[in-house]
Amino acid sequence: MSEEFLTKGLQSDRYLKALRLIKQFENEIEAILHEFDQRMVDEQPGLFDSSTGLSVRTNQSPSSGLATHRINHAMKGPRAPDSNQRLNVHLYWMPPTEYNRTDVDGALRAFGYKVKGAQSASDDRVVEQTRAGDWSVETSENPYDSNIAFYDHVSSAEEIEDTLETLVRHFSEFGEAYAADSDGHP
Repeated sequence: MSEEFLTKGLQSDRYLKALRLIKQFENEIEAILHEFDQRMVDEQPGLFDSSTGLSVRTNQSPSSGLATHRINHAMKGPRAPDSNQRLNVHLYWMPPTEYNRTDVDGALRAFGYKVKGAQSASDDRVVEQTRAGDWSVETSENPYDSNIAFYDHVSSAEEIEDTLETLVRHFSEFGEAYAADSDGHP
């Protein structure tokens, strides 16, 4: 570390300004994730109970990946199976190799969703239908759990908004795969 680097950090409160920028960025990402979560719930209201709280988490140094911003929403509605399924909407900053993305230079910014605790057969059906359709949605196993992530790599606020719209339509069409039938089986 050089004296010049330390001096620059002290001058004009640059260090404090950097901390404020980080907090502002995290707050804005969290607001987008809240909107994303609510729109997903609106598409499949039978999977969610309105009294269920959210678990919000931002982590700048997760055990896997580079950084995470996520919301977990318990799926406890009348059509949800009796399990521990949670809708997870997220922006994951990952090494591209974790998602088998050799086309991404730098960090993969995976803006997407997954259903944590879902049966693999449900994920497999949705992946198959996604690939068979005309969806601009990437699918990948992910390093955090065994479920499939549906996402897109984003580089701008406009791309986040476009991806959000696509993923909400995707969940509208395929979210039914995570519901229970009349016997309580997905």
